[in-house]
Amino acid sequence: MTCASVSFACLRDEVTGNMISGAAQQHKKRLVPLRKTDDMRRADRKNGRTLDEIWKGGKDCYQLVVPRKMTDNNEPAFLKLNIGGTQYTILIDALLRAEQTGFLAKFVQLNHQSRLKVADAYLTDEDAYYFQRSPQAFDAIFQYYSTGVIHKPSEMCPAYFLSELEFWRIPLTNVGSCCSDVVPKPKEEEKEEEKVDDNTFDKLRFGKLRRRMWTFLERPGSSMQAKAFELSSTLFVAISVMGLSFGTIPDFQVTQYMPPQNETIVLPNGTVTIVEKVEEMKVEHPAFVFTERICIAFFTVEYCLRLFAAPRKIRFALKPLNLVDLLAIVPFYLELLLTLCGVDDKKLRDLRWAFLVVRILRVLRVIRIIKLGRFSSGLQTFGMTLQRSQKQLQMMTIVLLTGVVFFSTMIYFLEKDEEGTPFTSIPAAYWWCIVTMTTVGYGDAVPATTMGKIIASAAIMCGVLVLALPITIIVDNFIKVAQDEQSAEQSKLDQQRQEELIVSMLHKDDD
Repeated sequence: MTCASVSFACLRDEVTGNMISGAAQQHKKRLVPLRKTDDMRRADRKNGRTLDEIWKGGKDCYQLVVPRKMTDNNEPAFLKLNIGGTQYTILIDALLRAEQTGFLAKFVQLNHQSRLKVADAYLTDEDAYYFQRSPQAFDAIFQYYSTGVIHKPSEMCPAYFLSELEFWRIPLTNVGSCCSDVVPKPKEEEKEEEKVDDNTFDKLRFGKLRRRMWTFLERPGSSMQAKAFELSSTLFVAISVMGLSFGTIPDFQVTQYMPPQNETIVLPNGTVTIVEKVEEMKVEHPAFVFTERICIAFFTVEYCLRLFAAPRKIRFALKPLNLVDLLAIVPFYLELLLTLCGVDDKKLRDLRWAFLVVRILRVLRVIRIIKLGRFSSGLQTFGMTLQRSQKQLQMMTIVLLTGVVFFSTMIYFLEKDEEGTPFTSIPAAYWWCIVTMTTVGYGDAVPATTMGKIIASAAIMCGVLVLALPITIIVDNFIKVAQDEQSAEQSKLDQQRQEELIVSMLHKDDD
């Protein structure tokens, strides 16, 4: 080990910038990992493990390695390799300068007997160490020791290329920026306060009960009962949304008569008379009202149970899906509170602000459709796509707003003097510009002048560019998110199969 450290010390003063440069950086990209099968594990020759065992063995396995031979001619020293039948000759100087923890950097510092244990074979005629690996993949490794940057062959599978880098122990930071799409994106570590496991509930009050309830509510795959509860919750959401929609159909509504009220009328002859007037209202059928109350009761119980089982109440309440659950039930209780306070529909009509508040609360009932995102993997994938595409969406919004302001101002000054023009002001032209640049084109507002039509054509072309550029990136993000989800599900299935295999082996041992 001392000799190895001496060789490194000799090189430290001679290291130049022509090897490992800062050209390769960490690029946060996603990549579907290569799943190892049983055949792949059997074919693995474990060269790296053997190298580590010998490296830690003792001083007898090392030899003094220097960049150049100690001769009068000062000849360079080489390491000869045969990779899958292709010969490679690499400068020892390049190996030691590049990565001290790399496979070949350690391999070259071993003596011949130790190298024979690590290599797959030794070819005496060529004086080369043989490794049964792909020469096509090793071309990139050889290029790395020559230039300090790794470039992935265009025809090679990214996952296989990464596995070769892992075998030769080449850091991913050395991948060139032009090939950075093969570098996997590091997974964000789960925050400490978001981690929930069995130990989380140990020190909490009613810990065992809350742990079982949390598993039942938040992990539908834990049991058949939990899966049935998830399906029931989805069914209640669907029934509630359908009831809210069908309740607005006039054929499904009933007529409700308001309490009679006296109205003073002055006749043409000057006679004042009082007429009793009964106002009619179309309201939801009682069956829909009853269904709505049952759904609200279920949502209330579900939210309370989740809140009770949650180990951290504030963090639970601030999560987006839990806020949606809360907003889905709050409007009903606020309407009920107004009714208990004696504020009926008649009084609401007299109090415009209160009537507007109740209408807003009723509109908020439709937000419960977002509850399906808790159970729908498709909606979750869509949400993750939007989250990953924040920069593209912000860029599209800013550019679109800039175009709206610009073209609306142009069209206003060109069309304002026309008779019957819809462009009475710049804000009035915003609607036309938004509809035009988004290529919707309602046709409710159109320019009449020739210059106005030219400006409208320019707005249409700019709108196509504004939408086309970021949408391609958003679609690509959607594909990546879907592939990540598929990879995660496959990894979960593989883990379950391994666990089942271990259990079956233990049962065989017991028998």
